[in-house]
Amino acid sequence: MEDLTFAIGDVHGCVDELQALLVACEQVRGGREARYVLVGDYIDRGPHSRDVVDFLMQRQRSDGSRVVCLRGNHEQMLLDAAATGRTVPDLLDWLSNGGEQTLDSYRVHDPVLLPGSHLGWIKTLPLSFSDSQRHYVHAGIRPGIALADQAAQDLLWIREPFLSSELPHAGFIVHGHTPTRSGLPDLRAYRLNLDTGACFGGELTAAAFTGEAAPPFLFINDLGETWQP
Repeated sequence: MEDLTFAIGDVHGCVDELQALLVACEQVRGGREARYVLVGDYIDRGPHSRDVVDFLMQRQRSDGSRVVCLRGNHEQMLLDAAATGRTVPDLLDWLSNGGEQTLDSYRVHDPVLLPGSHLGWIKTLPLSFSDSQRHYVHAGIRPGIALADQAAQDLLWIREPFLSSELPHAGFIVHGHTPTRSGLPDLRAYRLNLDTGACFGGELTAAAFTGEAAPPFLFINDLGETWQP
């Protein structure tokens, strides 16, 4: 049987939903080998950022390269807020975008007091991952520019002109960052948005891929519901 890849959208401190979604993905996986690619934003807004980071660090220790965690803009904001040379705007930008909930989950009052192992793990998170059919990033890419030439700012933050672009890309782009209005994944000809607003009351969603085709063959959410595109 062919190997699978499960891509998972923005978690934002929703650890129960993440664990439930992974159980549902395991049921779809059956006996097949599988890789899990998470597209970033593990922290902020939701109530259990520390638990999410703990859980993902443990999964990477146990499963190695089968669990790929990308950096999201919220992880980048945290790193900026915890940096030695941080500015007041760096700190306020993070706090105003859900950082206060993250501090609460760690029971500290300043991001510099987060565990060094957690900050160190976040610093190692890559901005992109590619397989034979797809490119996985947090926010998207700048249309018309090769993946190797993309700016970190765009990979972490871009919305437009990426979301409205109908240009083909070098590969199928899987991303999150912009919550869908429908609460369902947004599948287009050349990209897939998996941010279905888990921290805003929506479900956490995964897409299942094989190596045969770029688009997914199945969607799964943390309620255990599955449906075909």
